[in-house]
Amino acid sequence: MKTQFFKNTILPIILLVITIFFVVDLVSAKTTNLVKVLEKGKLPADLQLLEKNPQSYVVTTDYFHKDIFGNFFQKERYRGTYTRALTNGKVMWTNITKETINNENTPFGNGSPLTFMENFSYMVSGDMMKAESFPSFPASEVNAKNLVWDVMGIEGFSWMYFDSLKLNIPFAAPAFNGKISMEGVGTFENKNIVLTWTGVTRTNDEPCAVIDYLAMDNPLDLSIDSEYFKLIAKGRSHYWGTILVSLSDKQIEHAVLHEDVILDMVLPDGKKQLANSTRLITVEKLSN
Repeated sequence: MKTQFFKNTILPIILLVITIFFVVDLVSAKTTNLVKVLEKGKLPADLQLLEKNPQSYVVTTDYFHKDIFGNFFQKERYRGTYTRALTNGKVMWTNITKETINNENTPFGNGSPLTFMENFSYMVSGDMMKAESFPSFPASEVNAKNLVWDVMGIEGFSWMYFDSLKLNIPFAAPAFNGKISMEGVGTFENKNIVLTWTGVTRTNDEPCAVIDYLAMDNPLDLSIDSEYFKLIAKGRSHYWGTILVSLSDKQIEHAVLHEDVILDMVLPDGKKQLANSTRLITVEKLSN
């Protein structure tokens, strides 16, 4: 009876207590590491990006098109799954959808598949700014290309200057500045990009560095001329956002980007239109 009582009553309690102490100790250790990082006031220079397995993210970009007085025209949603660290060293997009809505109060739904982008795979490099890198993309689908370019930018902001950032001290990131040729689309000039490490947090059960980025008054020049679509536009972009980078393996755990664009457009019928487009991008990590 005593043996049975021990197995049924005492042993589960002991195991529960051991588990609680283990969890508390683990959380305490991770918290201590965060405190140490904050006390140093500098992100760890020896932290390497560790990707043992492919890692996927759901990337959602919502566009809200209005005139400069805030009157609604249209909204769009582009969404896809982005997977890194494939065995061939490439990245890939799957499950891409697009939805266009002409009523401001109508919620986004599931969208329609963008079949031309399904299983789109490539090596992350400067070559992805070239028109020939998107052989299956219609000329009018600039926003689909933006999925690729936006994620490349967020990854660059996350990693290129990671070990240069000091707590709450804005850091000018010159490598990102300059005019970018988006072949077949136009040009975009990044001006005075600033990165700031603002603190630490926890997300997806990972200790993370919180990195803010900001880029204001960036010139934008679009020229799209195809058989089915024509657009000429000049304007400027402000964009800013936050990235959570794991302090364990340097993977991106979450990211957001906000953008405000003013454009002076010449429409296909020759009419001019001043427009204001805003964007919200979210990058959500999927569990392995």
